[in-house]
Amino acid sequence: MPDEPLIPLDPGGANEPHSERDRDGQETVPGADRIIAEIHEAGGGATRSFSAKQVRRARELLTRLYGLRRARRLYPLEHPAIAGSARYLHEIVAQYHAEGTDVPLTFFEDEVLLGDQVLTEDSILFDQLVRDMSSIGAGSITFMRELDVDELVRFSNVIGARPDEVARLEGGIARLVEIARTPHISVGTVSVVRDDVTVEDEDALTAARTSYTGAVDLLRELERLIRSNQIMSASHVKGTVRSLIDNILHNRFAMLELSGLKSFDEYTFFHSVNVSILALALGSMLSRDYRFLSTLGVGALLHDMGKTSVAIEVLNKTGPLTSEEWGQIRQHPVRGAELIALTNGLDRASLLCVLEHHMRYDLTGYPERTPQRAQHLMSRIVAVADAYDAMTSQRPYSAPRMQDEAMGIIVRNAGTALDPTLVQLFVGLLGYYPPRSLVLLESGETGVVIAPGTANPDRPTVRIIADAAGRIHDPIEVDLADTAASAGRGIVRCLDGTSLNIDVADYL
Repeated sequence: MPDEPLIPLDPGGANEPHSERDRDGQETVPGADRIIAEIHEAGGGATRSFSAKQVRRARELLTRLYGLRRARRLYPLEHPAIAGSARYLHEIVAQYHAEGTDVPLTFFEDEVLLGDQVLTEDSILFDQLVRDMSSIGAGSITFMRELDVDELVRFSNVIGARPDEVARLEGGIARLVEIARTPHISVGTVSVVRDDVTVEDEDALTAARTSYTGAVDLLRELERLIRSNQIMSASHVKGTVRSLIDNILHNRFAMLELSGLKSFDEYTFFHSVNVSILALALGSMLSRDYRFLSTLGVGALLHDMGKTSVAIEVLNKTGPLTSEEWGQIRQHPVRGAELIALTNGLDRASLLCVLEHHMRYDLTGYPERTPQRAQHLMSRIVAVADAYDAMTSQRPYSAPRMQDEAMGIIVRNAGTALDPTLVQLFVGLLGYYPPRSLVLLESGETGVVIAPGTANPDRPTVRIIADAAGRIHDPIEVDLADTAASAGRGIVRCLDGTSLNIDVADYL
């Protein structure tokens, strides 16, 4: 790769002013340490439906629910231990009912919620219960008023069921609830992601496009809500990220291809979706744990949400920024973190991605932390994805870089701005010539990269669309890693499709 200049301090933001203060030191962005402190507060944020006392009581509720499930797994329905566990659970449920409220529990992406309140510590303490409920498809359980002990005894057949038993039963968990006859207990189902699903190519592309456009639509709606001082929906955000994760796990190449989509007029929306896709693809190389990917995906999708607090004329300014304007830009991670902190139901770890994505691996970015602490792993993942997509996008103040040039800058900044291990994985994921790159081959032919090289990052699979004389012909697909098939072809560099009047999308 050719020598490249160092990556800008803010690859995803506006150009910084040439001032002594900015060259010689980083100013502290107010609020950063306060936001970090909020992350570590149990539960985070106030619940809309339940008092603090009721939220604290949820731990005992979960303990007794788990006890009933455990008893049913050990004993037959008629055993006294089942009735005893049911009475024990009924006692605490009755306390909520006496206060005039039903008891809705939700098990979602390795988290447990009481109403819309995420029970952060309890999600860890009752990790096994959350997994157990997810494994049988029980996404939510609501204990309604007028519930009696006999109903809870019968309900033990539902929560005590084994996943294979539920899978064999026609109608699944819904049928099991029907058999148990529990009119005052409602169970919501949840779909479980399977990694062994094979998706046909055409269906994969359709699903990927639907997921992508859904994410862009969500960001448009979130901006409208934020600018009108309304609250965004955590469930809508998580549902959109779930769709992105499903497609990354099952249709990775289709999603990576779509991550090259750009829109000058709606840069922030498309950029945020692209960053989320790239971050999830990179994150899935480290772990396929769904909670990890969900937290990462939410943080990546919302990483620039704080820019809604920055004046449009500052975001779109083509000339150098003043120190005051640059200060506004540098505030956006904190402002975005504050927005997430005010949204009930979002994993507070997602907040870290938003707060730290410009902090840099060597901690010379912003916001500055006192005392300094290492950038979180998920923040480092988002930083890599953010830098690459920003550099390859057309923005008001900068022209897009070619994909190979941007990847070269990413590589040169490994160990300073970016985590070197993640950079290595990122190059392995996309190659030096990522999907959607228009490339000049050593033969003089022109091709479009459709898939990264699996063994060699500079030898991807391409569709050759023009001969050495520039004449367009029917595409010929060639794996450049296959010596015989490629006939010795290699890539010289990336080309600008716009200047050549070539729409890459026509050949994908």
